[in-house]
Amino acid sequence: MNVLLFAPGLLLLLLQSSTNLIETAVCLSICAAIQLILGAPFLTTHPVSYIRKAFEFDRVFFYKWTVNLKFLPEETFVSKRLSLLLLALHLSLLAALALKWLSFARRTTGRRIFLRPNVASSAPPKQPPRLSPEYVAYTMFSSNFVGIAFARTLHYQFYSWYFHSVPFLLWSNAVFPFPVRVVIVGMIEYAFNVFPATPASSVVLQVAHLAILVSAIIGNIPKILEGGKGEGETEGTGKED
Repeated sequence: MNVLLFAPGLLLLLLQSSTNLIETAVCLSICAAIQLILGAPFLTTHPVSYIRKAFEFDRVFFYKWTVNLKFLPEETFVSKRLSLLLLALHLSLLAALALKWLSFARRTTGRRIFLRPNVASSAPPKQPPRLSPEYVAYTMFSSNFVGIAFARTLHYQFYSWYFHSVPFLLWSNAVFPFPVRVVIVGMIEYAFNVFPATPASSVVLQVAHLAILVSAIIGNIPKILEGGKGEGETEGTGKED
């Protein structure tokens, strides 16, 4: 289920790495076809049950297992209003980050999407420009983390969804000093090692998540194209201090 959290980032990357909308649609069709093939045994026998249980957006989680929202009263935790609020915040921040990413692409490459046909260069490159690995990883991890931060609940096993991306996100933009970054990683580790979760441990986790979100909002974005410059970099100097 959590793989869907990567979908917004993947869509942006496909739009930017493709030459046109048709190429993007073909890539998305391949992704959809694989899912249909894998799910064919279930879709052909019990399609409604399979789709409903595969996504189950109306699922109500158990309050006793939540790691991130234990500071809320149980009636608030299970309320539909909280679910809609978190969804709205999730979509709003995704939209804000998408605008930031697209604006950065426009400033550094001259285009927001379909970056391959035109790079700011008088001579055509020998090979089509490719998105840098740092940019791809940062975009995918940011997309996933926004979903994590506004999740209806996080259980202990959900830590496996994003623990590996936390250091990358913090060290990629370096918004915070090194000691603060280490503390943020430690705060998340602490929260997931308190059992059962307490209101205090949930607050610690939320503060750490908020810090990472702030770093994504105000921090620099890695270079988009291989051989290009990242946000905040100047010619011959690397990243700004």
